[in-house]
Order: sequence, then C-alpha cells, then structure tokens
Amino acid sequence: MTLVFVFILTIIASFIQRVSGFGFGIFVMMFFPFFLPSYGESVMLSGLLAGSTALMIALRNWQYIRWNLMGRVVLFNVVASYLATEYMSSLGNDIMKQCLGVVLILIALYFLFGEGKMGRIFKSKLAQVTIGSLSGVMGGMFAMPGPPLVLYTISTIDDKREYVTTLQAFSVVMNLCYTLFRFNAGFYSENTWLWWLVGLVGAIIGSSVGARCFERISNRTLKYIVYAMMIISGVVAIV
Repeated sequence: MTLVFVFILTIIASFIQRVSGFGFGIFVMMFFPFFLPSYGESVMLSGLLAGSTALMIALRNWQYIRWNLMGRVVLFNVVASYLATEYMSSLGNDIMKQCLGVVLILIALYFLFGEGKMGRIFKSKLAQVTIGSLSGVMGGMFAMPGPPLVLYTISTIDDKREYVTTLQAFSVVMNLCYTLFRFNAGFYSENTWLWWLVGLVGAIIGSSVGARCFERISNRTLKYIVYAMMIISGVVAIV
C-alpha cells in the first residue's frame, strides 16, 4: 500500500508542479509523514521526487531558464538548508509534524491573502539573501523551499514559461544539495530508493499530463485548491 500511495500522490504532485511551477513538496508532505516510517524519510523522499520532477521539466524547457537570478539565492539557500537539516536531526517526529502543520497553515494564509502585494521588496540584493536563507530553512526542515522562491521569481519574471522553468532550475540544484545533506544525516532506509523509483514513474505521468494542461487550466483555481488542502492538513498535523 505504501508503494501505491507514493505512486498516486506523486502523479498528483508532479501535475501540480508542472502546471503552477511549485507545490510538489507542499502537496506530498501533507501525506508522507502519516504513512512513511519517519519524518526524516518523508522529507528525503519528497526532495528526491521533487528534484526529479523539476529536472524533467527543466530539461524540456532549458532555454527559458533565467540563470542570472539564481546565484546569490542558491548560495544562501544551500547554507541555510544544511544548518536546518542538522538541527532537524535532533528533533522528534511529533515535534516536526506539529511544526510542519504550522508552516502549512501560514503559507496557505499568506498566498490566499497576501500574494502579489509585496512584490517590490523582493528585487534587492538583501532580499535575495533573505529569500535564499528562508527557502533553505523551509527546504531543509520541511522539503518546501518553493513558497519564498515563488515570491521572488514572480516579482522579477514576467514571462510565464521563464517563471515556471526558472523555478524548476532552482528546485533541481537545491534538492540535489538537500539530498546529500539528508543522506549524510541518515534520513533514509533500504526502502527509500524503491519508493523513489515507483514515484519516478508517477512523476513522468503527472508531468506529462500537466504539460498538456499548462496552457488551459487556471493557475489561480488550482492554487486555491492546494491552499485549502494545506490548511486542512496543517490542522490535522497540529492536532
């Protein structure tokens, strides 16, 4: 049943990622911690699959990547994620699930009521350092580096394809680093790689379907559905 759940959830998450540019980790981390053996394994698998999905999307659309926006953000992201991963290894599963619940609710509330209202502050060098660090902490501890990066890229990129593809490039580089950090911290088991292979098939299916819907589906409608699920899952995780 674990393999079935991983397969189905990855199809849905990769579809969301392909259509909206982010959301893979947000979606799967609503479920992984509740049926995988440990929180650490959940974060590890989420990062592996998110990075794999992003790599498939980025390779198909590499000409749209805005490399000039990535340097400083990636650097501080990697440093912060390493520190966050090391700190996470000292915490218990229950504490991490409750922290995850709070983060899910805060992210959902921000995007529901604040998205698009703070774009101007994300264009300075200081903002890039702040965004990179915050994204690194969220990526290292919760496998959710995306929300701060969405705020940054959506305020600096106007083209829809450049926005989505640049986010995938961010995800590939960062999740590669996260995986190394988590591997070093022992957040894996003998089943992790089997789950990843099964999820990879789901990612191929989900991203392929998402690519066909990319021009048709309303991003805002999809986001509202994801945010509502985040709030519900956050409440469940806290309780």
